[in-house]
Order: sequence, then C-alpha cells, then structure tokens
Amino acid sequence: MALFNYAAKEITLKIVYYGPGLSGKTTNLQYLHSALDPGKTGRLISLATETDRTLFFDFLPVELGKIKDFSVRFQLYTVPGQIKYNLTRKAVLKGADAVVFVADSQREVREANMESFANMKENLLSNNINPDNIALVLQYNKRDLPNILPVDELNKILNSSGYIYLEAEAINGKGVKETFKTVTKLLIKDLSEKYKFDIQPPAQTEEPSPAVSEEIIEQPPSYKETIPLEETEVSSLSQELSEIAVAEEPAQPCLPQQEQVFSEKDMRKFEKPKTGELPAYSSEQLDRITENLRENTHMLANIKSAISELLKELKKSREEQKEILAILRGIKINETIEKMKEKDKEKKGWLTK
Repeated sequence: MALFNYAAKEITLKIVYYGPGLSGKTTNLQYLHSALDPGKTGRLISLATETDRTLFFDFLPVELGKIKDFSVRFQLYTVPGQIKYNLTRKAVLKGADAVVFVADSQREVREANMESFANMKENLLSNNINPDNIALVLQYNKRDLPNILPVDELNKILNSSGYIYLEAEAINGKGVKETFKTVTKLLIKDLSEKYKFDIQPPAQTEEPSPAVSEEIIEQPPSYKETIPLEETEVSSLSQELSEIAVAEEPAQPCLPQQEQVFSEKDMRKFEKPKTGELPAYSSEQLDRITENLRENTHMLANIKSAISELLKELKKSREEQKEILAILRGIKINETIEKMKEKDKEKKGWLTK
C-alpha cells in the first residue's frame, strides 16, 4: 500500500522479491544495491536465519520526476525461500505495492517454483491483496545453467494469467535492472491510474527574474542553504529574492531623534510578521498523516512479531542441535565403553592361556 508522507512530500512504494529458496532473490537485491547510485540508496539490511536471509534497502530515484510534487521512494525487500519461514514471508509481504517472483529455471526446481508461486498468492490474499490487482512481474532466472526448463513450459506452470516475464542471469547482472525497471514502470502506471495523476518531469533550475540584480543574487539567501533549488517553487523563490532586494536598498532618511513620533517599541508593531517555517495543513491532510503513522506503526509491529518468531525458531533449532549433540556424545561414550570391554576380554583371555 502506497504511503504518502505529506511532511516530507514523499510517496513510499514497497516492492517484494518472492520465490523459492536459492532462486536468486538475494542476488537481485545485492546487484541492484551495488549498481544503483550510492547517493540515492539506503543501507542494505540483512536479517539472517540459519539457512536463509531477508534483505531490505530503499531507493530514491531523483531522475524519475515527481507525482503531484511528491518524490517517489522505493523500498525493496526479499523473503526467505524456506517454507518453514512462512510467517516471516507473510509479514514482509504485508503492504506490498508490487511483487517480483524470481523463478529458478532449473528442471529439478520445477515443483518448488509452483509451490512457492501458490504460496505467494495465498499470502497476498491473507494480507487482503488481490494477486490480480497488484503489479506483478515474473523473472525466469539462471538461464545460463544447463538442464533448464524452456520459457514456454515455465509460462505454462506459472503464468496462466499472462503476467509480464523476463529472462535473467542474476549472478552476471543480466536482466536484473531490466526487471526492476519493468516492475517500477508497471507500479507507477497502476498508481497514476488509481489516484488519477500524472508524473511531472524532474524540476529544472530556472534563471532568476530580470528584476533582481546580479549583485543581489550572489549574496547568500535568508533561508537555509540545505534546501535544494529544484524543490523550491518559482513563485516563492522570486518573492524571497525580491524581499532580499528590498532589504538591501538604502534606508530612507529618518526624522531627527527629537522629532520622532513613535518609539522603537511602537515601530516594531508595524513590522511585517515573520512567516512560520511550518506549513499549514488541512484537517483532511492531518487525518492522512495520522493514518500513515498508524500504518507505519502497525507494519513495525508486524516486523517485530516476525523477528520474535524468527528468534523462537532459532532457539528451537539450537535446542534441537543440543539434543543431537547429546545423542552423539552418548553414542560415542557407548562405543568407547564397548571397546574397553573388548580389550578387557582380550586381556583376560591372554592371562588364562
């Protein structure tokens, strides 16, 4: 579900990479994270289990442009491929706006692909997401390996609904960016149709108004330098520059001190009040912000619950390992005792002789 941050003017969209174990989901995200502009990507976060991992990072593509003055931020996730981590997969899939199903093209993984695809649809429905109403792209990975299924057969077992599909060799980076571009384009298209808006091209730095002198433009503005120029509205920028120009004009001659009618305290009453930095929001916008915060809190609670389940599974696995080690130790001890008994028998037999 798209999250609208009205304070930061951002739309956050969640893309989940789904598929069977070792199909190439992690390889896709690792390649994207290394290939994309480091200045626009967040840190790659890995939540490791015993045999699998869940990865996450976010990406802010500035060159994409804006949607109704909102920047677009993509959050990319992978899910663990093992069936035993289904609770984690379901939690990660919650609130997804798009899904990339990474299928393993190897013939021996045919059944695992079908099982994982059915599991994905089941988990989407459990999160109140219709698989037919979400941006979904299939990636047929590992096309460089021998003994792979033909694309027609993969489409037959996975793509009866006619989803967009691409071939890939994620280990070599082939098809990884193409898959990401395809799913983001499909997602933006669905979003624009749902909310009835168009994408604006990236903001361009415009020349200042001719009425403002070159000398004044070179002087530092009164607002913070950290605000990017392309995010400033042209009208407000012109207004601020004109205010600076007025401030730099020579002061008008004032009356002598003894002829002043008003004191300095009285004169301050006539000064133009400073505009606050915080923008004013309507009650509808505040309701949306509150709803977004509530959804974020709910999502964090789900992630916390998933992590708790993972910790329980890890604890259970460790206990099982301890039991196995105890059994192995017992077997070893028994073997040692048997050997000692055999040696005693041999010694007794030798003495009797």
